[in-house]
Amino acid sequence: MEIIEHTGHAESAEATYAPSPPNAIESWLTRPAAAWVILAISLSLTAVAWWLSRTFSHDEAQQRFERRTDDVHRRLEQRLATYEGALRGGVALFAAQGSEVSRSQWQRYVSTLHLADRYPGIQGLGVTKLIAPAQLAAHEQAIRQEGFKDYAVKPAGVREQYSSIVYLEPFEGRNLRAFGFDMMSEATRRAAMQRAGETGQAALSGTVTLVQEDGKDVQRGFLLYVPVYRGGSVPTTTEARWAALWGWVYAPFRIQDLMHGVLGAEAEQMRFTLHDGDRATDESKFYGSSPRASAEAAPLSLQRPLTVAGHTWTVHYEAETTDSGFATTQSNVVAILGLFIDALLFWTIGTIARRKQQVERSALAQSTQARERTAWLDAVSDLSPNGVLVFERHDDNTFRLVFTNPAFSELFGLRPGDLTGLSEEAVDEWLDGLRGELAPNPPLTPGDAVVQLAGPPLCILHRSSREGELHRVYYFRDVTSETEVERLKDEFLTTAAHELRTPLASVYGFSELLLRPDVPEAKREKLNQIVYRQAGVLKHLVDELLDLARLDSRGEQDFVTQEIDLRKVAETAAESSGTPENPHRIQVIGGDKPLMAKVDPAKLQQAIVNATSNAIKYSAPDAPIVLRTVLTAHEGRPYAAIAVEDKGIGMSPEACERAFERFFRADPSGHILGAGLGLAILKEVITLHGGHITLTSELGVGTTITLWVPLQPPAAEEVVAKPAQARTPELLTS
Repeated sequence: MEIIEHTGHAESAEATYAPSPPNAIESWLTRPAAAWVILAISLSLTAVAWWLSRTFSHDEAQQRFERRTDDVHRRLEQRLATYEGALRGGVALFAAQGSEVSRSQWQRYVSTLHLADRYPGIQGLGVTKLIAPAQLAAHEQAIRQEGFKDYAVKPAGVREQYSSIVYLEPFEGRNLRAFGFDMMSEATRRAAMQRAGETGQAALSGTVTLVQEDGKDVQRGFLLYVPVYRGGSVPTTTEARWAALWGWVYAPFRIQDLMHGVLGAEAEQMRFTLHDGDRATDESKFYGSSPRASAEAAPLSLQRPLTVAGHTWTVHYEAETTDSGFATTQSNVVAILGLFIDALLFWTIGTIARRKQQVERSALAQSTQARERTAWLDAVSDLSPNGVLVFERHDDNTFRLVFTNPAFSELFGLRPGDLTGLSEEAVDEWLDGLRGELAPNPPLTPGDAVVQLAGPPLCILHRSSREGELHRVYYFRDVTSETEVERLKDEFLTTAAHELRTPLASVYGFSELLLRPDVPEAKREKLNQIVYRQAGVLKHLVDELLDLARLDSRGEQDFVTQEIDLRKVAETAAESSGTPENPHRIQVIGGDKPLMAKVDPAKLQQAIVNATSNAIKYSAPDAPIVLRTVLTAHEGRPYAAIAVEDKGIGMSPEACERAFERFFRADPSGHILGAGLGLAILKEVITLHGGHITLTSELGVGTTITLWVPLQPPAAEEVVAKPAQARTPELLTS
């Protein structure tokens, strides 16, 4: 991190007093003509600001217009959806009554809706019945018996199907003209009725002249249909729906009556036209509003489609820009303020140019004094690996931060500029936010202390302090590595002592028994075997420690590499891992083709044996161990995947994360012999061979350790040539 990022006493003093070397811009600014040039530039910028202000005002007007259209569009959609809900309520009434709803029941249902108050614009709520030609006469006779002696389906004539408006509420005024009207006789209505009947959904018709019109104040209208099926449910197929169709619940609308309730106050601010279909033409227009607007203002316009109940309208919006006066006032204010600022800037630059030399002389003297007074801070900042905080005592006997160095920023991950000038208590509160909840630290007070910062990574600091008459200095030294080394040393000594003590105790105790002359020969032989076995455990533990130490110190320098078939190495390792009681317990599974790699066979065999031995130790005596070798690819490079699978005790996710740590034991009970170094050695060997290891495990199910070893180029050609053979099982996928 660069020193310039660290705000301190030296840097702040130099930034305040040290003059910068003269450059071309500063030299030019000292000339009298510079003020005039800058005045010309600032006037140009003022003109641009004036133009941008007017442009932004017009853009804002366009955005307000679009928001208004969104609101009107949404209200229109919601209004028609509300009407559709009223119709579906009527369909539900028919479903509840089994398609036999009487005229009085329909009248009571519609009266509860309060159409005039809750559904403005709707002319009524009616029912039209589908009638076959053979049923026409019977239908007319049935309606006449209800008291309508002159009832007849109209218009008269022979048609394939009839429909008749049998109910229409409120049954008065204009609506009386529609009683008995066959809407199937007119093409626009018939198309919407057929669409509703075939789909089972609501259908909106095109524009028509309603039969309710009496020649006065004639308006265009449309109708909304919802089908009614016998049985109350909607059949699943088109043919079944048409066969079960009883009729329709419908509502007629006069467009001007409807739109008067939808537009509301927006009618005064925008022009609103409706077109039937997906194109806006003079012929398709069936509604238009006429708001008051300024003739001089430029119109804003927007055209949007509106699809309701399977029918599309095109809505065209227009509005007059009413923001011209405001835009002019705003832009004029910008121009006036800009001219004032230009004049002020002209006067300021002229004054600065006259006083520049005097300021430079004064700044040079002060900066020299400041550099001499704070030179020691520069040395600390550049050379010290420890974090440093310097607080200065003020008149009120409080300490405030005046300096930090780069090491402090690296240790705490802060920019010192955020802390400079804060009191000692405020800095301590700031630093307290970096401490972990499980690692409380001492407050920032004089004296030595240990500070632990929450990771990752974990950081442990030793804090010391010095205090003078005017300053208080804190030093933070990173002792994380020292602490970790001490911890590892203690852990190693504890673990090694524990692992060595058990076999040593056996060797010592049984050797003492062997010295006694009264021990029978048969028991003496058994004791010799125990001593031999425990000595072997000691030898194995020492060998593992030596192997690990050699790998740490020499790495791959002791490797004797040769090109060899990894399948043979795996088979040899399996034979070495077998026991006299069950020599064939380890099952080796692999193909016939060799997996050639340049490795140290002995080291790799040792790694595989460590993995198989680990599987044997943590599995039941009769549980099989599988050693699988597979040709695969990883990140575009051929690999041999050597997997050791067992059905043992398994490991938890937390244990899997620590499995390759030195001295870690999956079974902490101590009943299973081992020092916890086998997997650590395995990982070191595979890593030095340029490979890696994956481990999957589940408690009570088993564990799979996969060793990924890179192969030689010939195997790479085979992988590319035969990708199907190179595909690895899901178990071995990296």
